[in-house]
Amino acid sequence: MITIESKLTLVTGLHIGGADDGMKIGGVDSPVMRREVFCDETSGKVGFSYKRKSSEPYIAGSSLKGKVRTLLEHYFRLVDPLGKGSVVDTRSNFGDERYRNLIIKLFGESAGNDGIEGEINITRTVFRDCFITDAVRKASLDGKIKLFEEKYENVIDRKTGTTIGGGLRQIERVPSAVEFDFTMSIRVFEKDNEELLKNTILLGLKLLELDALGGSGSRGYGRVRFDNIEGKIEDLRKKIDDEINKG
Repeated sequence: MITIESKLTLVTGLHIGGADDGMKIGGVDSPVMRREVFCDETSGKVGFSYKRKSSEPYIAGSSLKGKVRTLLEHYFRLVDPLGKGSVVDTRSNFGDERYRNLIIKLFGESAGNDGIEGEINITRTVFRDCFITDAVRKASLDGKIKLFEEKYENVIDRKTGTTIGGGLRQIERVPSAVEFDFTMSIRVFEKDNEELLKNTILLGLKLLELDALGGSGSRGYGRVRFDNIEGKIEDLRKKIDDEINKG
């Protein structure tokens, strides 16, 4: 088992949608994912024995897994450039089959995929939900920082210059500089190439730093930084290519 741990820091505000809050009077139109916990006011630690209740944002592991997989599929050119969706399956003639099998080995098969047998069917990656750090939770309890912010957005019709969809909408975000604990694991089985699997995930995390997590990435939302993940994209790619070419 390979474990990768880091601090995930928001460089810009993050929006990953949660339950619809639109029916509440005065509620935001698009709230973020959140959870309620009991925590210690002194340390910020979470536990049912503590009395202070707090509502806080979190990042679902499924959101991270899906984004990293998509970025790697695009990077290795395993996705139809005409925008018809992922073609990482046994029927595809697009992209290098060796990289296609590597992605499926790490993340599992896409919906509707068939014909791949054996060990490749066992998903290797385990992305866990990311919760705010104890220090951030303590700062929030002390009133020093806010864990949520509201941003007004609208969509403009480029032909008429008017707003679409009824005007301004309130989008809830997690503010920049909020820190989360990031942990994921890679299951390693007999005959697996540990370095190849690990470097591929590290490449995906570095690609995520250049892209965006969550919604409205094209508007500047969702830029993140992994504080303990080192290595340049080109160096990681070379290491992956070298292992792939070894056969």
